[in-house]
Amino acid sequence: MSRPVPGDPASLSACGATTSRAGARLAEDAERARTAYRQLADGWPGRTSVATRRAGDALAQAATEVATELVRGGAALQECATELAELAARARQTAERAAALGLRVRSGRVELAWGLTGEASAAGAAEREADRQRLQAELDAVATLARRRRDRLLTTLAGSTGTLVGVSDRVRAG
Repeated sequence: MSRPVPGDPASLSACGATTSRAGARLAEDAERARTAYRQLADGWPGRTSVATRRAGDALAQAATEVATELVRGGAALQECATELAELAARARQTAERAAALGLRVRSGRVELAWGLTGEASAAGAAEREADRQRLQAELDAVATLARRRRDRLLTTLAGSTGTLVGVSDRVRAG
């Protein structure tokens, strides 16, 4: 059976966990940098000290914003992974129900299985067709939900990308 739900939940979850951990570490590093730059005021007066502290604070702020986006993106990836795993399970259950009815799922389509599938009768054929249509509707709903979830994830990640580009431009501009 081909996969009616696109994506690999385990890989998405691992990527999300790694991204979230990187964001948490960066947030800690940003706070340490902020503290270190503020401590420069002790015993170092003058314009150079103030300029250095401001630059350090701006850099720490940028790192904090990047960390926030990493944590947000990681959480979105893990949430998507969970939802995709649930959708994949629903698709597998639908395929199992199809098999029990003498049908099969191939490339996201519910079809008659090869071979004898029951008595040849108009009533049996009509019932099998009704089952096929019902199961196809279930698979179509799962695929639609998967597409919506993917689109929501891509929108979240695109928003993060925009924020990160803004932070990068601000840091480069000084």
